[in-house]
Amino acid sequence: MADKLDWMNKHFVAVRYTTVAELVAKEGYKIRPDLEGLFAGVAGAEAMAFNLAENGKWKDACELLAYLAHRRVAVWWGYRCVISLMQEMFLNPAGERDIATIGINMEPEVPEFAKIELPKPDPAALGKVEALLADAKAKVQEANALLDQNMLHNLEEAVEVAFQEFKRVHGIHPMDLLKQIGAKLAEPRYQIDPASPIILETAKLKAQLAAAQKETVAAIKAVLPPKLPAHQKKLSDNALAAVYRWVAAPNPENAQRCLDLGNGCPDQSGGLLALTAFWAFGNLMPQGEQVIPTPAGLAANGLTQTLLLCALSPGGVRKAPERYAEYFRLGVAVLSGADNWESSLADRRMPHEYVPEPDWSRATDKSAAEWQAEAGIAELPEAEKEKAIAALLQGEETPQAGRPAATWAKPAYKRWKPEFPPEGPPPGGNGNKSGSGYKRRKPER
Repeated sequence: MADKLDWMNKHFVAVRYTTVAELVAKEGYKIRPDLEGLFAGVAGAEAMAFNLAENGKWKDACELLAYLAHRRVAVWWGYRCVISLMQEMFLNPAGERDIATIGINMEPEVPEFAKIELPKPDPAALGKVEALLADAKAKVQEANALLDQNMLHNLEEAVEVAFQEFKRVHGIHPMDLLKQIGAKLAEPRYQIDPASPIILETAKLKAQLAAAQKETVAAIKAVLPPKLPAHQKKLSDNALAAVYRWVAAPNPENAQRCLDLGNGCPDQSGGLLALTAFWAFGNLMPQGEQVIPTPAGLAANGLTQTLLLCALSPGGVRKAPERYAEYFRLGVAVLSGADNWESSLADRRMPHEYVPEPDWSRATDKSAAEWQAEAGIAELPEAEKEKAIAALLQGEETPQAGRPAATWAKPAYKRWKPEFPPEGPPPGGNGNKSGSGYKRRKPER
């Protein structure tokens, strides 16, 4: 999808730390043992994030950004990622799996790699074998003609004496035994008696398992109400609204609201992000008189888990690695100041409200890979595939897919444009002054 040219000449401005050592010491960031080679010799956290991305470690690059980013900006980035997932779900909504289908098929499925394909008849090979047999018989006859006939006759009589002794002991002539074996092999395969004890016991056990499965499902459904997709989305939307309000005004009241609404749907990306916003506030008792600081790394870890939940969500139009690549691109835009919440404040609606509710009647268990195959973009190169997906998400018709997709209005918060004096950006470690280096564009409608 994105390569290093996408972020050339971009520098992070909304960060709390500048080095990997600071992330480890102050936020509890942990370097995985298998990534130590990539971290070797790279001290800057920003450079390390790009290094991970250029090596295709999209998930690890996103986790580094989560620990690196300013907390308020990090929550905005998570909010943008959740919106990206919502847009995907509009095109390919995932249905809730009915628990009654779990364990209903008791027959073991043989995987494709373990299946044995019987060889097909080969007339040519059969003809060669028959020719070899005929040649062998002819050579045997030629050899017999060259032998002493009296000696050959005595040998045949000796063999017959041995065969008769075999018949006296076992009750059957060896040649007759060979004929019986050949006839047995030519018969159809032996069929197991359907009334045999093992068949009857197997059927009885299957019936007992089916009854237990049905009873278990009934018990679960009796105590757990079904999750209605529309209701679940409403809970998530309410949590996202609390997140947006907290980003716009991170005060104790909005932090408490994030906690309350996040606890209502912590298993959804919107609810988990709301809890992340509460942790990012920095005070675990926002309504109390005493400040209880949030433990180091808690907010960053909440954001990484939010991104993980988004990446692994069923349905949608991107596979997990593709989602992480998109989330990293969004993270670079947010941390470099190109994407910010300020221009959306004058709009009538919050950004997530631009994404319409999916048509839940067509929700299926179709995977992102299956959706890409149907859209005709599965075999495209990575960069071209992402362009096609972006076009479909914006409601444009693509040559690959051959059909338009979403038609929602574009949010009004798109970009900030840097405006520096002719001599360049103001001096400083990151080349930007807080608030003064950017000018908000006119909202796009």
